[in-house]
Amino acid sequence: MRRRQLYSGPCRAALVAVALAAASLQAAGPQPRPASPPPSHAKPVPRLLIRNAMVVYGNTKPAFGPVDILVEGGLIARVGRLPAGSPPPDAIIDATGKYVLPGLINSHMHLQDERGGIPQPLQYEMNLYLASGVTTVRDVGSDWSKSKQWRAESNAHTLVAPRMLVYSRIWANKGMAPGQIREGVRSAKAEGVDGLKLSGMDRDQVEAVLDEARLQGLKTAVHIAVDETDASDFAELGVTSIEHFYGVADAALDGIQDFPPDHNSSNEIHRFGRAGELYIQRNLNREKLSAVLDLMIRNKVAWCPTFSIYEASRDVVRAQNLPWYREFLHPAMEEYFRPSLANHGSYFIGWTNTQEVRWKKNYQVWMDAVREFANRGGLVTAGDDAGFIYSLYGFGFVRELELLEEAGFHPLEVISHATVNGARLLGMEDRLGRVRQGYIADLIVVNGNPLSNLRLLTPGGADVNVDNQNARGGGIEWTIKDGIPYHVPTLLRETREMVAQARAARGKKAGS
Repeated sequence: MRRRQLYSGPCRAALVAVALAAASLQAAGPQPRPASPPPSHAKPVPRLLIRNAMVVYGNTKPAFGPVDILVEGGLIARVGRLPAGSPPPDAIIDATGKYVLPGLINSHMHLQDERGGIPQPLQYEMNLYLASGVTTVRDVGSDWSKSKQWRAESNAHTLVAPRMLVYSRIWANKGMAPGQIREGVRSAKAEGVDGLKLSGMDRDQVEAVLDEARLQGLKTAVHIAVDETDASDFAELGVTSIEHFYGVADAALDGIQDFPPDHNSSNEIHRFGRAGELYIQRNLNREKLSAVLDLMIRNKVAWCPTFSIYEASRDVVRAQNLPWYREFLHPAMEEYFRPSLANHGSYFIGWTNTQEVRWKKNYQVWMDAVREFANRGGLVTAGDDAGFIYSLYGFGFVRELELLEEAGFHPLEVISHATVNGARLLGMEDRLGRVRQGYIADLIVVNGNPLSNLRLLTPGGADVNVDNQNARGGGIEWTIKDGIPYHVPTLLRETREMVAQARAARGKKAGS
């Protein structure tokens, strides 16, 4: 009986061709798998491979490589070549000629969705921080109810943002008598704060808040005011970190700072003008200053100097004309920066050359003190405090790294301040801050070698020398948080669009 022919003509010819091709492949042996694609922006990847990277480990170890880094389930699964027969990655980042660093930790910042009462998208700030390689932030002062929600959304990856640890001042809501302070600290703990933000207060108040914080297992950060207490009091009583420069030199004076009779500390022109003279007081006792640093080190008090936030005080014209303002300065921030005592940090009304000269000299002594503190074993971290005083998110953080180098730190030390040291400050050194197997996959992929020029970390890159010709280079290509890759050029494009839309809306409103 003849077999029925199911296919004929062109259809049968096609099937024959497929069969012949399959036979040919089988004869040729196993075929190479198709190359894995690059990752998609802001999309989780089950197995992400970063290939051929030079690695800056995080703890001042010199760079090494090229090596591969495998990310699985949000963790660093392997640093080194994959064994033969390993399952193929779902996506690959080709890091040939690039450097990979741990995600950077901003130890002093503020979550902001408005400036001076003018709305400004939180996503604007978050994009700029991610674009500068920041994967973790320590917020030290914002609206608690909002920041609590933003923290949850960041942890759930429904908000494109760095990881957030929120240090709040809600502990002070119960009152400032010692008993009320203790009640407030317990209440803040129950609310879920990650730590407490403190500012200047009397000695008995400091004793109450720091003792109760210790009992509740809460870390603390203090912005010391010109007050009854100084760095010696806070270090003696167990604060976790001292922010900025206040309080340290105060504790090293023979007597007090020389304030003129008309000084008004509520007037920011007065306050910031005189702050720039603190480290150059005639009665600064260098032996006392060293003793204060030793006390801080002995009691494990970290120092987050935030050099970049005050830099406008030593050169306001430079600060007012930074090149990234052209594309990235949101109108709300632009308005906030205008000299006006109505906005904190906008004190440049009639700012003088004499004030700038004093600030420049102040920086020299301050930087020397921070360097001495680190040389003796003190923990220095990196924070920008941006959103004030002409400092823009992300850009200000990279500038902080540059100023740490100006203070005398090697670029490898600078990177450690923003990675390993930041993780230690947060109590997360067992899972953050290093390119290490088993650690959280917070990583940044940089176009070029930031150890040769920290400016390469600037969002959008920097001017570089190519065969004695000026060219644009550097910049971070990918910021990876919890194993999720964020494409920095995409983040910057979105941010430009936010700024352009806000400027257009402002122009339309002004013209109506």
